[in-house]
Amino acid sequence: MPDSVHLKPDLPSVLSRYRDVLDLALKDTVSDRHVFLYDMLRYCMGWSDADGTPLETEKGKGVRPSLCLFTCDALGGDIEKALPAAVSLELIHNFSLIHDEIQDSDEIRHHRPTLWNIWGVPKALFAGNVMRVLADRSMSTMLSDDPKLLSASSSIVSEACLEMIEGQYMDISFEGGNSITVDQYMKMISHKTGALLRSSVHIGAIIGSRDGRDVDIFREIGVKLGFMFQIRDDILGTWGETTSTGKPVGSDIRRKKNTLPIIHARETQTQMYKKEISELYSLESLEDHHVDRLLDILDATKASHYCQDMVENYALEVIKDIQNIRFSKNSRRDFRELVSFLVDRSF
Repeated sequence: MPDSVHLKPDLPSVLSRYRDVLDLALKDTVSDRHVFLYDMLRYCMGWSDADGTPLETEKGKGVRPSLCLFTCDALGGDIEKALPAAVSLELIHNFSLIHDEIQDSDEIRHHRPTLWNIWGVPKALFAGNVMRVLADRSMSTMLSDDPKLLSASSSIVSEACLEMIEGQYMDISFEGGNSITVDQYMKMISHKTGALLRSSVHIGAIIGSRDGRDVDIFREIGVKLGFMFQIRDDILGTWGETTSTGKPVGSDIRRKKNTLPIIHARETQTQMYKKEISELYSLESLEDHHVDRLLDILDATKASHYCQDMVENYALEVIKDIQNIRFSKNSRRDFRELVSFLVDRSF
């Protein structure tokens, strides 16, 4: 990786700087709710254990709300005005995770049992749906003297949520398929993962700056961050260490997901590998030795290098893009640090 985008091992400052204010605002969204249903939400967010006892445990990275607040902040805006949108984005993200865990039969996330694994699918679906409604309620609390800004922010979030759901549907539809192309994959991840990341910096920019040029640049940056994030997720879902990801090596393969490593190996290598991948993905279920064989094929086709090269190329484009934004030297440094983290993150 070029020095200009080299990883720092610590969590980047952008993801830690706003954690306290975000946690407080997120907790306020459910603080007046005492129905048991909301205990599931508090568990999902990492604030309590399964019996409702408050605790401090591993939480998500908070990339989307942090990006929203940072973008607003770096462009000279008031983060209090962006906070309802940031909260909404994080709630929508968690709504999607709850549903995604059910669809993928994931039993563990962040080294803890998932909601459906504890309370069952029907109750977990209720929890996810409530998350989505609370996200809308958060957006309704946005304050601005510009009605057009409020309307634009709400529209961006709604459209991003719709795109995300469409992308998740495409992802599920692709599972087990033997003819998914890289172009189809890129369209899918631009919706499934890219939509919320793009909207995070887009909303932060329109609240923080009245300069349409800055807004356009950040929106394009958001597109590239979405590609980076999901392709790196594919790498972790295939080769990531269980101690870091909380999932077994090859977890995406076991679900016969058409991730970029699999698509690359099928599209660009010999007919022998293409046929073997197709035959294995046609099986009703994959055993350990099947997963091991597919991992061997991916290693032989240098799929990991191909995917990581794509991540790094998008990172370099983002680094180039931020040179065209008028913000401080410190903000530019912080953003580069975040990009470096996203390039080589292990969780």
